[in-house]
Amino acid sequence: MIRIATSRLRPGMIVGYPLVRDDGVVLLKEGVRLNDRLIRKIRELGFEYIYIRDPHFADVDFEEVISYDIRRQALVTLNESFYQIVRGQEAAVEPLKRLVDEIIDEVLSTKKSVVSLIQLRQHDDAVFSHSVNVAALSVFIGKFLRLSRQQLRILALGSLMHDLGKIRVPLEILNKPESLSEEEWHLIRKHSLWSAELMAERISEEGESVLIALQHHERLDGSGYPYGLSGEEIHFLSRICACADVYDALTVDRPYRKRFSYAEALEYLMGNASRLFDLQVVTTMVRHIAPYPVGETVRLTTGEIAVVVRLNEGLPIRPVVRVIRDPNGQPLEKPRDLDLMKELTVAIVGTAEVTWEVPQKKSFVFFGGGTGHDSGSGE
Repeated sequence: MIRIATSRLRPGMIVGYPLVRDDGVVLLKEGVRLNDRLIRKIRELGFEYIYIRDPHFADVDFEEVISYDIRRQALVTLNESFYQIVRGQEAAVEPLKRLVDEIIDEVLSTKKSVVSLIQLRQHDDAVFSHSVNVAALSVFIGKFLRLSRQQLRILALGSLMHDLGKIRVPLEILNKPESLSEEEWHLIRKHSLWSAELMAERISEEGESVLIALQHHERLDGSGYPYGLSGEEIHFLSRICACADVYDALTVDRPYRKRFSYAEALEYLMGNASRLFDLQVVTTMVRHIAPYPVGETVRLTTGEIAVVVRLNEGLPIRPVVRVIRDPNGQPLEKPRDLDLMKELTVAIVGTAEVTWEVPQKKSFVFFGGGTGHDSGSGE
């Protein structure tokens, strides 16, 4: 499975990971063979990247924070909870509790110590997808910070609902491509207050979860909002959520800026550790979140182009890569794997975009093993 810009999609390519709307509705299933109409629709919907299957990467398995099934169920549950609150109802707490426990169980049970995020979102500010990612990342970070299960529950619920207050912000402001006016910026900054207020009114849970929603935009130097808290005044769980929130927000396109690469987002956090963000939290993220996730196409110091195929425990910045093009950009007849933990004279210098060949329609090697055939046009 490889990650590819939608601008480079071609008919005949096969979807490697489902495209899901922010409310959990599946737009395009895994295994669908793309045609011109589907490609056009994917671009119209605002997706910048998707994952496709490629026979040269049949053995590559994406190492994500939570599984697709949990992710999709989380989107459905959050969608239902948010809109109960929009209608003035008290949100059903039991589905949220079950979701929190499912996320925690999955994160605690995985043996992987280095993971990455699936980022297949549309241009607009997809609150639910963002909230699920922030919760999953927060729990994953909390696991390595040795938080108790009860602390993880508080962290997961607060992170899931941290942007609840955005339901009171008009979409035209959330998605505005130009600079915000002072009045619009003031409204945006109130969303954390509204998140805490709505949680306190509509969700009967521990007060610390409300604190996470309230404080996720506070910064150690006092430059954050809504209260300009600093240092130890900010709850430690809020500091975890803050880092996960910034990381996920930076790595998707917004109307007013292009996305940061995963590596750039981690660099931003590292560059502001101890000033804006908690050093212990940032250090944990750097050790356990991949700057170049599986499926990413990268350029090496040798000038060659490669795809990340496996993450190395303990040093995610030096994964195993599959070299596919020479320094002149010509495809290699036989791609070769390179373990950057062993080949210390070679390093990744950044991401790269290439044009991928379309697999033959009559037969295709799936990433799960074996040979498949055309799975339909998706009509």
